[in-house]
Formats: sequence, C-alpha cells, structure tokens
Amino acid sequence: MLKAFIDDSGSAGDSPWFVLAGYVGTVEGWDRFDPLWESVLSSPPSIDYFKSTEAVHLRGEFDEFTSEERDAKLDALIDVIGTCAERAVCARMRQRDYNEIAKGCIPARFDSPYYLLFPSIIAAAVNIERIEGEGQPAEFVFDTDQRFERLAYEMVPSLMPLRSFNNGIVNVSYRDDRDFLPLQAADLLAWQIRRGFSKPDEPKRRHFDSARLCPPREPHTFVFTRAQLVATMGELRERITEFCRVTGKTFDPKDL
Repeated sequence: MLKAFIDDSGSAGDSPWFVLAGYVGTVEGWDRFDPLWESVLSSPPSIDYFKSTEAVHLRGEFDEFTSEERDAKLDALIDVIGTCAERAVCARMRQRDYNEIAKGCIPARFDSPYYLLFPSIIAAAVNIERIEGEGQPAEFVFDTDQRFERLAYEMVPSLMPLRSFNNGIVNVSYRDDRDFLPLQAADLLAWQIRRGFSKPDEPKRRHFDSARLCPPREPHTFVFTRAQLVATMGELRERITEFCRVTGKTFDPKDL
C-alpha cells in the first residue's frame, strides 16, 4: 500500500495559481521519514517545524536565520524527502480561469477551485501508479483545513467506486502537520510549485526543481486547463437541464 501526503497553496484566492501537491511513497518509506525529518529540524540552527511562508520571509521559526542558513535547511529537508518518498504529485488551476468560468455558477458551498482539484490530485496519484507503478492502492492524507475538509469528506464516498480511480483509494483523511510530519514536506512542495508558476519573471528558485525531482520517480502533474473547466461546467449544466426535464423542477445550480 502507498500513502500520499497533500497540502494546498494559493487557497486565499489572491494567487495566479491554486495548487494541491505532495508526495506519494510506500508505508515503509514513510516509516523512516519522521526521525530523519526531526533530525534536520533539530540540527543547528534548529526549528520546531517547517512552514514555507515562514521560511521564505525569514519569520516565525526562521526569524533568526540568514537566507543562506534557510536555504541550507531546505536542502537538508529535501534530501530527507528524496530518501523516503517515491514521487511528487501536483494538480493546479489558474485562479483567473476559475473566476471567469465557474465562480458564482456552482453551489455556493462548493465554490472554490479546491473541490475540483481535490478529486483531480487523487486521480492523478492513483492513475500514474496504475500506469507506471505496480497499481498499489493509496491512503491519502491532506493537511487539515476547516474551510475545506468537511465538504471534501462528503465527496469521498462518491469518488471511491468511480472507474477513473481504479479502486485505488484506501482512505482519505485530514490531519495536522505538526503531528503528521510528511504534511510539512507537502507544504514545502506546494509552495514552491505555486510560486514558480505564479511568478514566471522571478529568477527560478533552485528548490522549485529539487523539491519536485528529489524522489526517484518522475514527478506527475495534472493541470486543470481552461478548456477542461469549460467542459466541466458544460457537463454540469447539461445534467441539471436533464434533471429539470425529467422531474419538471426548475432551479439554479447555485441554489443546490
């Protein structure tokens, strides 16, 4: 069995890209992770936990670091990821596309790119394993987020039997990154990917590549394109139209 640890970046809605990303690995690999990660955290200059926004801005746990010390800490943490994880996975969408095509046109409680990227990254991880791996099912652990997790849990039962998921989901849960340390690695990756694509004119950060490429298997990315979003919204409208035709009811999808 595999385990995947996933975090989001850009969920405030003010970034050009909304990203879900993390790492997939074997249970045995993740069993080695915590002591190695904690060893790097505690090595001088020590930190209690890793958070990308604190590292980038040299605040919080990194407030007494120089940029060189910060970069060295990231290098060492990424080395741990490369030792324990098998593959980086990512699903991303342009916030502008979502705002122009979907925002305000779907049920208000699900009106966020998160709920399109949530099944997308699960499917990406399951299907790349089916194609390039041994087809092992995976347990998915997402970083806890009160904005999204309740409704995401509601979505899971409808995902489990879908053919596109190939019976590859063992379980989906939300956990705190202070207790489940691989979620801190997912935070590192998700931030690097979002920043790398959101600031194309900015000099490329070396950790953008090293965070994605450190595991032994090729990283896998699903991009939810504008065309796919248009098609998804068209399918939603068709289903609602058919429902109204069959039932004789009329309603706006936003009222669901």
